[in-house]
Amino acid sequence: MALSIQQLFAPVQLPNAAAVLFSMPTTPTTSVLKNGRVRLTNTSASAVPVTLYADASSTASSAANCCLNAVSIAANSFLDVDIPTMKAGDTLRGFAGTASVITMHELGGVLYS
Repeated sequence: MALSIQQLFAPVQLPNAAAVLFSMPTTPTTSVLKNGRVRLTNTSASAVPVTLYADASSTASSAANCCLNAVSIAANSFLDVDIPTMKAGDTLRGFAGTASVITMHELGGVLYS
């Protein structure tokens, strides 16, 4: 059995309204992301709040899916966040209080299928 290591997603800047930041593959249908971790970096001179949602497939973002709720990231600083287990078709959505100043990088995670 071969082991394949790859980046889950390219760095992305958060908008100021909820949007899809990462989507789990839909095939195979047994795909699961475990131990996902992202880094949120604030490149502005002011603190900025960030909200993330781990949404089940075809589910709207809501308090029930929130995994980071309006946490303020200090100016020129970062926050590492663990992502809940996600299955095929799930999405990671999020937004920042100010558009295009928070960059999200994938730090790790294991995609099982």
